[in-house]
Amino acid sequence: MRKLVLFFSFFYTTQAFSQLLDDSTKLVYGPHTTKFVYESDILNNEASKEQYSTVDTLLYQFDRQSFINRNARKYQNLGNFGTALTSVFFEPQALIGRTSGFNAFAPYARKGRNTIKFYDTKSPYIDLLAFIGGGNKNIVNVDFSRNVREGWNLGFDLHKITADKIFARNAVGDRQTTGTSFDVYTHYKHQNIPYQAVFYYSNTTHNVFELGGMRFGSDSTLSELFQLNNGLLRLEEAQNERSESMIHLYHDYQIAEQFQLYHSIDLYNEENLYQDFEDGSISSYDTYRDAYNGVFQIDADSTQERARFSSVTNEVGIKGDLSSIFYRAYIKLRSVDFDYLLLDPLSRTTETYLGGYTRFNWKEKFRVIGEVEVLQTGEYLFSGSLLSDLINLKYTSKSYRVPLLYQNYFGNHYEWHNDFSPVFVNKLDGSLKLSYKTISLIPKVSFTAYNDLVYFDRNQEPVQASDGIAIATIGGEINTVFGSLEGEGFHIENEVLATNVSGGSGDAVRIPELFYNGRYYWKGDVFGDAIPIQVGIDAHARSSYFANAYVPVTQQFYLQDEFEISSYFRADLFFTMRVDKFYVGIKWGYFNQPPDGGYFMTPYYPGQPRNFDLMIRWTFFD
Repeated sequence: MRKLVLFFSFFYTTQAFSQLLDDSTKLVYGPHTTKFVYESDILNNEASKEQYSTVDTLLYQFDRQSFINRNARKYQNLGNFGTALTSVFFEPQALIGRTSGFNAFAPYARKGRNTIKFYDTKSPYIDLLAFIGGGNKNIVNVDFSRNVREGWNLGFDLHKITADKIFARNAVGDRQTTGTSFDVYTHYKHQNIPYQAVFYYSNTTHNVFELGGMRFGSDSTLSELFQLNNGLLRLEEAQNERSESMIHLYHDYQIAEQFQLYHSIDLYNEENLYQDFEDGSISSYDTYRDAYNGVFQIDADSTQERARFSSVTNEVGIKGDLSSIFYRAYIKLRSVDFDYLLLDPLSRTTETYLGGYTRFNWKEKFRVIGEVEVLQTGEYLFSGSLLSDLINLKYTSKSYRVPLLYQNYFGNHYEWHNDFSPVFVNKLDGSLKLSYKTISLIPKVSFTAYNDLVYFDRNQEPVQASDGIAIATIGGEINTVFGSLEGEGFHIENEVLATNVSGGSGDAVRIPELFYNGRYYWKGDVFGDAIPIQVGIDAHARSSYFANAYVPVTQQFYLQDEFEISSYFRADLFFTMRVDKFYVGIKWGYFNQPPDGGYFMTPYYPGQPRNFDLMIRWTFFD
């Protein structure tokens, strides 16, 4: 905390000094002079100066800083910051080619064409964020960018997350998670020829002490479960460590507006380590042998696992604008390698893809987007979208390869060798945007059908569904404002989603039947409209269901019928304000927690208890 105060004090001094120099004239730098694009905008020719996005200066949802809250609570984790993740609504795999299958910590990494921001700044830009959470949970983000000259920008991002244990914590600093993401990037446009390039290097390391969940007997009472410091662990010394890095280059050359050449290359490496050297017993429970059901294939007193995945991807293509139509066609070669500590199931092999993308814009009223990609072994992706102010529709059909982990595995506690067929999925999403004065209504519908789905069963091993699975979700949002049309006043926002899972293998997918997000807050300005503030309640609820449990060794969520996650309602009270370029927020999380109650996010893993959080953000534009 002392280091953080000194850090902000230093930048405050430099900011104040620079402002004194400019007071005699006027401050010309700010959010309007600092804009950014993503690589996907550049790739698809949506990165003209008029299409750059401005830096976010809004207070809206500033109180949502954890990964779960930023993603509208549509991920399931192990209750704590930085722990294993899986989608609540069971999203299909993004890639159609080979993947490792170790995905529980992958969302924390910063990589991909819609992740890193490439800026165009008229002055050095710094964005500092600190989240100081109750229970010693902390997030620190440092983003820096500046133009070397017109058309050439450099920058870096540093994001760090740490969190103490929620339960069975011995003292402050009894760490459960530590994660660090770092990237350095540049965007270059030649001043005389129509050539541009983007480059970045990203690295993420994520270390988690795996607790195995809370241990309790059949006679434990509800009040005992939520006396968290008295909780007992299933694992004492188990750790998961994930590291991944990517070197990425994209560049293009415009021969004419209708015809451009582009090329991109990725060098990606991923390593997952798991170890547990605890072999002593505590009372009648042995935290090593009992946690693994006494199954040992290599060593009876220690476990050490490793999985390494690497890929080199080259993509070459053409693209261009033909009046209102944009097109892009490409060929992609992806070289993949994968091995375990004691097994090498895949020697380096190359996948060949053919793909295309097209977009049609009609008078800024709506756009139609189509995308197709085909792998030489038959797997494919087809996607079509209609986007407008009134209606949004998206249809996706894909067949994708089963992750390598599901096909072959050999470790201290599990072994399997499978030959699963590709997974086939059809998905349709639709929504309407209806509004009348200060009332907004957004009905939503989603329908997903799976064939040959692969999942982890009750034995914590992968199986392929023998029948089809259908997932239907309907609901939407209803929002209103009691106040001015400019937004000042009391806001009520609600999102309700109802889901039904059916089909012959429908039992393989577990989703809560009802899912709710709510936000009720007052928004306005004080002190002569100089200081915008927001104060209100951020709420979430879901119905009871048998959520998937988690096995740390393979980082997988698996089917279970023993532990039902009870329905719960959680509410956070927040206050946020902005003074020029300085933001501050205070949150009383789960202020409605019962004296002897709480909730579970995953079987045996309690959710965040009542606590106070402080959020600080400071932006500098000169």
